[in-house]
Amino acid sequence: MDQEDRLAYRMLGRFTEAADAVREARRKIDKTGEQGWLSTVVARVSLTMLRTRAQRGFEMPDPVVSRGPNDEVGLGVLTALDALTPDERVAYVLQDMFDEGLEQVAPLIGRTPLGALQVEARARQRVEARPVSDVDLEGQREVVDGFLAGDDVLDPEVTLRSEDLWLRGEAMVAPKAALLRAPCMVPAVVGGEAGLMSVVDDKPVALVSFTVRERKVAAIHAITDREHVRRIVPDRVGFAVSS
Repeated sequence: MDQEDRLAYRMLGRFTEAADAVREARRKIDKTGEQGWLSTVVARVSLTMLRTRAQRGFEMPDPVVSRGPNDEVGLGVLTALDALTPDERVAYVLQDMFDEGLEQVAPLIGRTPLGALQVEARARQRVEARPVSDVDLEGQREVVDGFLAGDDVLDPEVTLRSEDLWLRGEAMVAPKAALLRAPCMVPAVVGGEAGLMSVVDDKPVALVSFTVRERKVAAIHAITDREHVRRIVPDRVGFAVSS
């Protein structure tokens, strides 16, 4: 992704919306002669889009899916960003992910520099409350492989989030998580984290990512809507179930 594409994606969490934001930003610059960096206009367009969609119900974001490592943000981060207000998300993404200064962020969200700093601080507190993996991808995969083999690697406070589920605690999560131990599951990297893809008749139908902390699965995120999965998994990835 280009810088502007990456910014729009982290602002919006959906590939189509991010592409629309970049396209609209370019249109504004080309047709109106609006001054400023493209990334600034992308941020402004993204903020407008976030405010417009604020009334929509919960939807799982679009993770970057690959066979090998990718450095994109995970589903846990994307869902945490979705829970922020539009102003909080813009302030957090610009300041914490792209190192923009308060003088650039404050005018975008209509705050003083001090007000923008307070908005970012609230956002950071909410985002950083989620668990994050503390091992590299290889270490994550070892724990996930252990889980698939039946090892007891669920953290006592593990969470499971999907389109229609939000469970907490090993007793609640374990029965649902056990369903992931199926032959149709193949390894994948989902939003930079060790994950699984369910493949049926050579078509992807579900995605799962695992957050691993202290050699335990601390969080599981799943996308089970087949149309959603097929929209975000490129054909070129070429996943297949081993025979």
